[in-house]
Amino acid sequence: MTVFEQWSLVAAFGSLGVGVVGFVALAWQLLLLGRSTRQDHERRRKQATMEFLADNMNQRKSLFDEGIPHERDHAAIAELIARSTSGDERATKLITSYLTSFNLLGVGARSDAFDRQLIDDAWGGLISVWTNYRPWAEAQRTEHSEPRLWQNLEWLAGHMTHRRLPPQPA
Repeated sequence: MTVFEQWSLVAAFGSLGVGVVGFVALAWQLLLLGRSTRQDHERRRKQATMEFLADNMNQRKSLFDEGIPHERDHAAIAELIARSTSGDERATKLITSYLTSFNLLGVGARSDAFDRQLIDDAWGGLISVWTNYRPWAEAQRTEHSEPRLWQNLEWLAGHMTHRRLPPQPA
């Protein structure tokens, strides 16, 4: 083998080595890009969840001011439901608005647009919302022949960590 052939082999293997190193570097960069994209998606999902929860807090305050009882005030909730059932349109609209705001939260969580763990950490007690209004909601489903009413709230409540809420002092 001549010197020229030896140097040609060195150059060929050198080129192959550079190509392999370049390929490994590109694969590594793609891996890092994928991780970064997933982390950014998680951050944005959590940010969207927090923004929705903050907006929802304002809506809940407005509904509380209009007459929605606190989740732990079972007697007042039963009275509101009784008023709605007896035909009080204002009571029906209050309950509908209240449950719809939580149903939207369920839509976001169920579609993975919102972070379910963050919702559970912040508002895991919302199970009581579904528990308190479930009989009324199921009656509305039957009355309107719409079995999907508030199904996302029901789903979300079923996926939250059960917490025991102390009774509200009278």
